[in-house]
Amino acid sequence: MNELEVMVLKRRRDSRVIISSVLMVWLGLGLLQPIHHVEAEGDASAESLITEDVREGRYSRYIEGTESEHYSGAPIIIDDVSALNSEQQDTYEGEPVIFIDQDQTGTLTVDVPETAYYIIGFEYKIKGENVLPTQLSMTVNGETPFYEMQNLIFEHGWKNPEEIPLDKYGNEIIPQPMKYEDWQMKYVIDSSYRTSLPLMVKLERGNNDLALTISEGNLLIKSVEISSQIEVPSYERGTVTGDAFIEVEAANELDLRNNSAIRANSSYNVNLIPYSSDKRVLNHIDPDSFKTPGDTIHYKVEVEEAGFYHLGLNYQQDAKADFPVFMNIQINGEFPHELLKDYPFFYQNNYQHVSLVDDADELLTVYLEEGVNDVSFQISIAPIKSALEEIEKLTREIQALSLELTNLVGPDVDRFRDIDVNDYIPGVFELMTDWADRMNNLYEEMKSYNPSSGEVGAFSGLRVAEEQLRSLIANPRELAQRKGELATGTNSVTAYLGNLMQEMNNNGMGIDRFYFYQEDVEIPQSASWFEKTWGSIKRFVNTFGEQDYDVSNTDDENLQVWVNRPRQYVEIMQRLIDETFTSETGVKVDLSMMPDQNKLILANAAGEAPDVALGVNYALPFEIGIRGALEDLSQLEGYEDVASDFAPGMLVPATIQGGVYALPDTMNFWVMFYREDILSEMGLPIPNTISDVRSYLPELQRLGMNFFYPTAGMPGMKIFAGTMPLIYQSGGQLYGETIHKTELNSNQAIEGVRLLTEMFTIYNVPYDVPSFYQQFRDGSIPIGISDYYMYNLILNAAPEIKNVWDIALIPGIENESGDIERWSTGGAESNIMFKDTGKIDDAWAFMKWWANADTQVAFGNTLQTTYGPEYMWNTANLSAYQELPWKHDHKQVILDQAEWIAEVPRVPGSYLLERELSNAYNAIVLDGENLRTAIDLASKRVNRETERKLEEFGFMVDGVIVEPYPNPELSIRD
Repeated sequence: MNELEVMVLKRRRDSRVIISSVLMVWLGLGLLQPIHHVEAEGDASAESLITEDVREGRYSRYIEGTESEHYSGAPIIIDDVSALNSEQQDTYEGEPVIFIDQDQTGTLTVDVPETAYYIIGFEYKIKGENVLPTQLSMTVNGETPFYEMQNLIFEHGWKNPEEIPLDKYGNEIIPQPMKYEDWQMKYVIDSSYRTSLPLMVKLERGNNDLALTISEGNLLIKSVEISSQIEVPSYERGTVTGDAFIEVEAANELDLRNNSAIRANSSYNVNLIPYSSDKRVLNHIDPDSFKTPGDTIHYKVEVEEAGFYHLGLNYQQDAKADFPVFMNIQINGEFPHELLKDYPFFYQNNYQHVSLVDDADELLTVYLEEGVNDVSFQISIAPIKSALEEIEKLTREIQALSLELTNLVGPDVDRFRDIDVNDYIPGVFELMTDWADRMNNLYEEMKSYNPSSGEVGAFSGLRVAEEQLRSLIANPRELAQRKGELATGTNSVTAYLGNLMQEMNNNGMGIDRFYFYQEDVEIPQSASWFEKTWGSIKRFVNTFGEQDYDVSNTDDENLQVWVNRPRQYVEIMQRLIDETFTSETGVKVDLSMMPDQNKLILANAAGEAPDVALGVNYALPFEIGIRGALEDLSQLEGYEDVASDFAPGMLVPATIQGGVYALPDTMNFWVMFYREDILSEMGLPIPNTISDVRSYLPELQRLGMNFFYPTAGMPGMKIFAGTMPLIYQSGGQLYGETIHKTELNSNQAIEGVRLLTEMFTIYNVPYDVPSFYQQFRDGSIPIGISDYYMYNLILNAAPEIKNVWDIALIPGIENESGDIERWSTGGAESNIMFKDTGKIDDAWAFMKWWANADTQVAFGNTLQTTYGPEYMWNTANLSAYQELPWKHDHKQVILDQAEWIAEVPRVPGSYLLERELSNAYNAIVLDGENLRTAIDLASKRVNRETERKLEEFGFMVDGVIVEPYPNPELSIRD
């Protein structure tokens, strides 16, 4: 065995040991494999894979064993913040305040009587129109006490308008929430709400500096409270007498919530009140909105006589099979007793009336004061906090083993070679057995919350992960070949654990009503079989009537607009139209949900097309416009002003013979995603160019990681979004002055294709990644290029990496002037006007109104505040983008990248150009075909199809050009 082979087999506990550059390249390319059954001194042991406990640095470890040091004196309330010696002193509405703006740090000096652990509360308000909660970090005397202090949030309060709005069909629609303008009090608590009580912080006797750094939003502080931990009284059963019954409709009497997306919704369910078989009425809190730990709803409950009451709810909880959702229930801002802290609400997939009970299964009692009482319900996951931290620790340890295996055997393993991993990582199977046992113990622990069930469906991922581990243990010589089952891929052990962590944040609770009652009353009962059946029959009969927002349910006198979007969007759009556009212009508009955008051509041929269609695929306007069915918007008054708000490249797909036949509606931006934690640990800066990316690959691959390029996520057909960018960045384009011959075989275009394909054929970037989202989460692909849809997904569905990822401009190619060109696509949906409309002025007025920045901002804000953070409106209007409720630093990256949008033109035959470019890529990468041969063949096929299509549309006759078709492609050299 030579020295090089020994180096490959030898593993250090520090995986970042420096290896020669030659070895890194070879290892990155998978050219080195270990010699079978060779031992080397210093091999990694299983013990070395056990990473630092994830709880180290967390609050649970910080506070452990400190009970004797907790402050127990009177609260310290600082009403006059001018005494806090802060540089952020200000006045607001005539009162002294501390104002900390975005990207600022405010320091407050507080004086405490003794060295002890305290909770800290702020009376606060958020200034301005921003709808996102304020995010900040906090240090104490220059240090961060524990991990949770790095990300704190202070939410807005939200109220409903006094009247529920109706649509034009008489249905109740979800009202737009309004900001609560009064001051609020909040104690410092984990932003993920894994605790139900405030976080305690150790302060030294005398002066202490509290530094708040705002990363999003701002904060006005009116007063500060420093006190002992909140005490929750033990439960003492009260005596319930009387005949009072107080019922509260959860949807219609909602007073205040801390998340604008918590909303009422309608359901044709006879078990809910109010109920209508023909109209939509808001009759329950939507479980899809009231689900995230920390979500809180408040109600004002009028009580005529003080006393003890029982509490019942009509609720649905189908988020967690065989497992409860926990809620904190407070009266007037306090827990009445310990049983209402983290009270479990068990699974039931239909609305049922349930009365709360104590540990003895007797009806629980609650004391209510005479007058108005504030009753709040808050989603909690505090009871399973330790389980979540254990799952995080397991995930980190399993990822460490996966990385060590990749370092040992390389990224690709010879499936015909048996490798006894235990020879190189002693004790590995004992460690894996310990992991499986810990998973089993966790599962058994979770079963204790539902002892009547033999299984816990909500934690089935834990059971599957355990079984997969035991399968690997049972076949030790297959571990090297099956290493992907540990921490890479959608069916890996860590994938199951990651999905479980995500599911634990989904605690959907649907609430129809709750009620306080005393002994001598009858409480509501669920509907009988007859009532349910009769309700279903009436509902069935009503389905034969006119349907809301249907193309057949319109007034021909009104402007007809078809919308290719769901009902939630259409309801908000119709309301905006009625309140602003119609009131200002007098033009009435009927919105209809589009049955099928691909049938617009047929609808036009049949004389049934609308006046305007919104939200159609950006490639569709060409197909309709080339057939003479659309209006040339560039000839209409005010077009230049409207178009100036869009990236010029976004108009290219709708350009036909110099005319523009669509306006962009949304933008599918492309940016680079990266894991800050991983790249920082590796000492790698953010890559600016493709050359930087290629230079990073050996280091990434040495550690079992890689880079994601968009074509890897496109099964089969590689669309322009994956194949065009490097061609443009290399100075190439796809057509010349006219479209009659493609420029795909120009030197610049070939250079772009070469750079693209070499990423996979030489630099070993994976060419097939089923889920970049999953591998970005688990860290196996910590950097890559993706789009808006991935951005929304990672932002809202990957809570475990919430603070450790960011976005940047896509890496490009440096040109002769020293500028880095970062060209990318951006097409998503477009808006069109049909030529046969008899209301061209009204239609154009409507399209201009809808494209206007003010309208787009209003729609985006309303959509997101009403339905939640995942309803992000990716408008194509760049002026509006700056005002949308997105993270401000991310918005700037997106706007900077938008300057490099250069959509590929849609012209006769361009569909084959996309297909042939994809075929050439596949032939080069998968079949090893010569690049120039593949491109030449693609060019010939494209040119042949282009001529055929030009003949079809009359631009050529018998092979002779009778009318040139100018290339609408954006000139990237201007």
